[in-house]
Amino acid sequence: MASRREDEYGQPSDQVSKHNPKEELLVWPWMAVVENIQLKLKDGKYVGDSGKKLKEEWVSKGYSPAKVHTLWTHSGQSSSAIVQFKRDWDGFKNAVEFEKMFELENRGRRDWYVARNKGDKLYAWMAKEEDYSSKGPVGYYLRKHGDLRTLSSIEMEEKRKDAKLVSSLTKELEVKNRQCDEIKLKISGTESSMWNVIRQKEAMVQAYYEEMEKLQKNASDQVKMIFIDNERRTRHLEAKMRKLERELEEREVVNDSEKRKLEQEKMMNERAILEQKKANEGILKLAEDQKREKEKLHERIIELEKKLDAKQALELEIERIRGAVEVMKHMSEEGDVEAKRKMESIEKELREKEEELDDLGAVTQALIVKERNTSEELQGARKELINGFKDSRATICVKRVGELDKKPFYVAAKRKYMGEEAMVKATEWLSLWEENLRDPSWHPFKIISVEEDQKEVIDEEDEKLKSLREVLGEEVYETVTTALRELNAYNPMGRYPLPELWNSREGRRASVPEGVSLLLRQFRFYKRRRN
Repeated sequence: MASRREDEYGQPSDQVSKHNPKEELLVWPWMAVVENIQLKLKDGKYVGDSGKKLKEEWVSKGYSPAKVHTLWTHSGQSSSAIVQFKRDWDGFKNAVEFEKMFELENRGRRDWYVARNKGDKLYAWMAKEEDYSSKGPVGYYLRKHGDLRTLSSIEMEEKRKDAKLVSSLTKELEVKNRQCDEIKLKISGTESSMWNVIRQKEAMVQAYYEEMEKLQKNASDQVKMIFIDNERRTRHLEAKMRKLERELEEREVVNDSEKRKLEQEKMMNERAILEQKKANEGILKLAEDQKREKEKLHERIIELEKKLDAKQALELEIERIRGAVEVMKHMSEEGDVEAKRKMESIEKELREKEEELDDLGAVTQALIVKERNTSEELQGARKELINGFKDSRATICVKRVGELDKKPFYVAAKRKYMGEEAMVKATEWLSLWEENLRDPSWHPFKIISVEEDQKEVIDEEDEKLKSLREVLGEEVYETVTTALRELNAYNPMGRYPLPELWNSREGRRASVPEGVSLLLRQFRFYKRRRN
């Protein structure tokens, strides 16, 4: 490997490490020199195309430059620029193709030095030893930001880095595997505990059925005894009535008073028989009512059993998902399509179970308590997902909703100030608008009608926001209004940023099933790699 350093502007040092003289020295990271940028005199300074514009042009042609740096001198922008490519071999390939493009159009290094009339077209080539050692802004920039290296030395260093990375990942995978085995043991214990609960529940249901059968048998026996007693009383009254009729016939010759007395007694007996018949009819009705009540009670028992089974199944399902969350906490962020499909099925099933849980909540107070516990467990799962995805850069990640993006403030400050003053101003503006966002008395929203609904939107006529847009520009305005919307949606009372599970692809709050889905995909990926 060879390297040089300058001791002053434009003068490289004489220290060059040994290298094979047959190998060509290149500037690393990969860079290309661009010459003949057309300049114009403006306000006493020379200016030309910006690095951003040049980069966009070359990106559109497929060369993927990482950065384009225009070079400046005391008189303004120079006609030279440096194109920097990625540090990997793809970057080297792009740099070589970039150089070949200019060579094919006779605008390479050799053409630049031999052409008398260079016209207004750009010339470019890969930065090598002679550029690195040259005087002027090109050589100064290359020596400040790069080294001279051979391809073989770069390749050897990349191999060492790869070997070190593989060793580190192997050790980390071994640790993850041990953790996974420990969690599997915990899940096995949880499943054993849940099966014990199921067996206890089945025993309780069996005891309940036996008790209800006993109650039904007792009720049936009581009804039978009532019928037997009523029939006995009826027969006794009918026998007495026949006896009285015979006595009445035998005593027809008795005086009228005696006859009236007997007739009155007969009427009383008839009235008693009628009352007894009414009582019998009431008893029959009571028996029918009791029968209907028993049928309703039986239907209720069946309904309660179904709801109890559904509740138990839902608790088991939630416990299984919590186990899956515990397993996934220690995994990485990648997955496969099969795991995604399975997780979508789990999400659908979980939503159905939650709907069933809502319906069961109205049955008894005990089920309501269990539903609340289940909700707390899901919130706990969401908190665990937030803790697990703190450093995630995947689609499902953790975002501090309502937090200001600092970059637009720094960009706006650099447009108005130079150097450290720009950083100081950006920090002041950022601090000021963070205080404004936390101010509960400032509520720049208005209510508008959308069809038949009322909707709260940003009031663009608010004085603070209008001033912000005029002074600092559209990007800063968008950053502040975005933070306002998020705070109004997720923390309108506190007005301070909160960590939230976030779907970065769709720009919205992520659900627990989405987080669990990503964890399952990561688990499947590592399981496949392990096998």
